[in-house]
Amino acid sequence: MNNCLSQMEQFPVKVHDFPSGNGTGSRGSQALKFFNTHQLKCQLQRHPDCTNVKQWKGGPVKIDPLALVQAIERYLVVRGYGRIREEDEDSDDDGSDDEIDESLAAQFLNSGSVRHRLQFYMGEHLLPYNMTVYQAVRQFSLQAEEERESTDDEANPLGRAGIWTKTHTIWYKPVREDEDGSKDVVGGKRGRAQTAPTKTSPRNAKKHDELWHDGVCPSVTNPLEMYLISEPPESMTFDDPSRDVNLLLRVLHSISRYWFYLYDNSVCKEIITTSEFINSKLTAKANRQLQDPLVIMTGNIPCWLTELGKTCPFFFPFDTRQMLFYVTAFDRDRAMQRLLDTNPEINQSDSQDSRVAPRLDRKKRTINREELLKQAESVMQDLGSSRAMLEIQYENEVGTGLGPTLEFYALVSQELQRADLGLWRGEEVTLSNPKGSQEGTRYMFSSRGLFAVPFGRTTKPAHIAKVKMKFRFLGKLMAKAIMDFRLLDLPLGLPFYKWMLRNEGSISSHDLVNIDPAVAKSIHHLEDIIRQKKRLEQDRSHTRETLQQALEGLNMNGCSVDDLGLDFTLPGFPNIELKKGGKDVPVTIHNLEEYLRLVVYWTLNEGVSRQFESFREGFESVFPLHHLQYFYPEELDQLLCGSKSETWDVKTLMECCRPDHGYTHDSRAVRFLFDVLSSFDAEQQRLFLQFVTGSPRLPVGGFRSLNPPLTIVRKTFESTENPDDFLPSVMTCVNYLKLPDYSSMEIMRQKLLIAAREGQQSFHLS
Repeated sequence: MNNCLSQMEQFPVKVHDFPSGNGTGSRGSQALKFFNTHQLKCQLQRHPDCTNVKQWKGGPVKIDPLALVQAIERYLVVRGYGRIREEDEDSDDDGSDDEIDESLAAQFLNSGSVRHRLQFYMGEHLLPYNMTVYQAVRQFSLQAEEERESTDDEANPLGRAGIWTKTHTIWYKPVREDEDGSKDVVGGKRGRAQTAPTKTSPRNAKKHDELWHDGVCPSVTNPLEMYLISEPPESMTFDDPSRDVNLLLRVLHSISRYWFYLYDNSVCKEIITTSEFINSKLTAKANRQLQDPLVIMTGNIPCWLTELGKTCPFFFPFDTRQMLFYVTAFDRDRAMQRLLDTNPEINQSDSQDSRVAPRLDRKKRTINREELLKQAESVMQDLGSSRAMLEIQYENEVGTGLGPTLEFYALVSQELQRADLGLWRGEEVTLSNPKGSQEGTRYMFSSRGLFAVPFGRTTKPAHIAKVKMKFRFLGKLMAKAIMDFRLLDLPLGLPFYKWMLRNEGSISSHDLVNIDPAVAKSIHHLEDIIRQKKRLEQDRSHTRETLQQALEGLNMNGCSVDDLGLDFTLPGFPNIELKKGGKDVPVTIHNLEEYLRLVVYWTLNEGVSRQFESFREGFESVFPLHHLQYFYPEELDQLLCGSKSETWDVKTLMECCRPDHGYTHDSRAVRFLFDVLSSFDAEQQRLFLQFVTGSPRLPVGGFRSLNPPLTIVRKTFESTENPDDFLPSVMTCVNYLKLPDYSSMEIMRQKLLIAAREGQQSFHLS
């Protein structure tokens, strides 16, 4: 099927480049240089429909082709052109065109999401605020009529000369109050509308009444139902000869992935792994498209790519979808930053002063380590929804930049696992290598990953409010970390990620094993008794008496259901009743099926829905969750927390690490270091990474994806000093390891581990 798809598909790839005269320069870099040196000539005109804003009299203006439409708005508004005039105000001469209103300018600078005051048109076409002026001219300028053939991109990547010589008219008029353009704000608040219905809706109230009084819970949704349909999904609008093959592969993949929902008591395992479905031709096209800087700068991603990415993510490997996610979910500066991080050779020569270099604002906050969680909540409240990149430094420490910021996300992740917060199921443990306030603190651990502790119907409202606040904060923290390319260090369970992607309707008893393996095992045994009971009831040869006798003979490890001493409360949570008066209702062979259904539903849905609704609300205040549709639940851990721990081999370390300033790959100390690192266990790896980079985990792709790469430089001493007496030191903001030239591998190993253990949680001059 995949070969058939590769033969039939005709998906276009938009390439913006022309050969460089001397044959040098990476893909797209020549086009970028062109954009750096050319401007578009535009005439700003008040729209003929309106008279209540000033008319522009400054003549044609030259505009950076990659500027966004909202930059023109800012240019006009800070000069007073957004102010609505009264009907009798007639003066068009109040102030020159270059006079800037300081208060309006400050408002624009300080606010991540200022209310739009003007809207812009080319001809009849309203221009989106986040469109580039170049794209607007290519698509809508009337003079560019002949430019619009989409096939023109290959032949004329930069448009015909006319685009650059003609003057393009852009009309402006005030935004009407009822259509405030806030919908274009990055991340916006729009996603909130998609949050699941709250507990107060009448439909829900009725359903939950049934649950509480009658023990009736909703049936599990079979995820196959949304795939086994004859029509393509609404979100698949592209037209291509391969469309039917796409749809058939989508069905085959869904059957392979969800077949066990069709059978009782089956093993939850894919028939064919998702990676088998990857289409190498589509992946090559997608990668080529996503590495074209101009496609990213102009937001000109072809619709087939985003639509296939969300409806058939299995065609593409994780790293391709991750790049697609960053290109489509956030502003173009973040997308460009991501591209430069993953392809540093692009625009290397002049990226610093170039117009296409990402212009990401940075907001710095100073944190007190003693009140880390409290201050982190305050920071996220203030800056979680801001487009600016968050940077952290600590009180009384000189370190600033990447290292302290990465450490902030790692330490807050750890704080959120504290047992006294009452957020998670699992067992209480202490840290093996506590520092400072961690001494004596207990944390929650679960071998299958963390999941929310359930609320009962009688849980105190004050406690519920406190826990919901923490989950709302976690949602914000998580979304901000993703948005800023940071990693968290939170071992969350698979059912958590299913909730995150709004798949809670299809969570079933299969998922219990990823929350509490012991409870899951008992439930599995009891479900087996239900299956035996059903077989007995279907056996026509039984009389009522012999059936009764046979049912009473059913047992779990020799113990009858009645003798198990169960009642209608949640296992492990005796205060949580599964239905009204549940603690007084014993479990028997006759109500066992109802009991099992309720245990599963309360554990996975009812008991945790309020926590997850708060989590999603917090997350969506930063950016909408639907952007995560490019990923499967089991991949979100990679997106959020980076690569899983794996053995570091010497070959990979040699390829990915850079010796410098006194060391080469042949230096004894560098060879010692690679041997030492390749012998580290998972905990030692975490310590070393936290010490050198600020984060205990590597990004997806391991050392190859570390940016900047790990650089090993020689630590110098006076001739009278012995290197064996000194510890290594680091500069986390550039992933620099200053390594003395130790006399033996054993001494190096010992000194590295001492430095890694003792050097945690402080950023001073090294």
